[in-house]
Amino acid sequence: MTIRALREDEFDEHAELVYRSYTHEREIPADSMLTHRDWWVRSIERDPCYEPEQTRVMEVDGRLVASVTCYYRPTYIAGRQVEASCIGSVCTHPDYRRRGYVREILTECVEWMTARRWEWSFLYGKAEVYGGSGWLNLASLDLSTDLQLRDDAPSDFTERHADPDSDADIALLTRLHERFNADLTGPTVRTEAYWRSRVLSSRPWGRGPTYTIVEGADGAALGYYYRGGSEVREVAWADRPHEVLKAILRGADEGPINFRCLVPGLIEGLRELAAIPEQKQCLDGAGGIRMRQAYRGLWRLNPVPDPVVDVADTAALLRLLHDAGYVMWPADGA
Repeated sequence: MTIRALREDEFDEHAELVYRSYTHEREIPADSMLTHRDWWVRSIERDPCYEPEQTRVMEVDGRLVASVTCYYRPTYIAGRQVEASCIGSVCTHPDYRRRGYVREILTECVEWMTARRWEWSFLYGKAEVYGGSGWLNLASLDLSTDLQLRDDAPSDFTERHADPDSDADIALLTRLHERFNADLTGPTVRTEAYWRSRVLSSRPWGRGPTYTIVEGADGAALGYYYRGGSEVREVAWADRPHEVLKAILRGADEGPINFRCLVPGLIEGLRELAAIPEQKQCLDGAGGIRMRQAYRGLWRLNPVPDPVVDVADTAALLRLLHDAGYVMWPADGA
């Protein structure tokens, strides 16, 4: 048994391993990416940060039987940048399960990340599976609102969809993202190549997300947002939140709007946009703002010497991230 880096000439074999592992004895919805045997290859083709050595594979008797991929995700931490990883595509061939192979390969991947000074990793999975290998649960606040807009809320702006084939739009989104996220804790650092290939590009199983750019009367970009149904999956503004938030709220259907992350200025902006309800509305339960602790994945600190973020252990890292208002946009997962 050997654990090593994946080779480029093994991409197809590895894609088949992932496919077999994820679909074995499962009913897969017809529109799921898992119905595509090559979805893993298509996924890494969209990730400009990917290198074959990020995929750690276990070889037994000349056959790939288990693997884990450490997707590189440089991260903003309150004005600093930290090298980190999103763990994904964890799998074991159905014929080789219940032998402890996942724990062995996770141990090796931690050693590999530590050697590269990646300070931590996060993943999305079951605590009972990964907790024994050191990954612990993180939560942070998100927000839902059904406030009514005031009549004189800002209206001198327009909206348009970002063009994924436009170099100008890619550059604009990159600038807005960096300006908004660089001082937050948790967002992934995005280059123009990352925006183009990873965030906006079409998937084999469907079109890419639609980001909406909000512009002032003079054509200047005020911010952007990405909505999926009633959920705001990403938001950014240049100077103030009002126009971007009004664009989101005025396009809402019946029911509350849910913001995936509680970012600075969000509550204040919503309060300043809200209409003052009539007395009867207040007594009957007027619209408002509600917050909850939301799941943010499982995390593990790596024993890196002289880290950028100096915390004692994984529990201390979770406390730091939680108290700083951890932000993770869905587009940056594995």
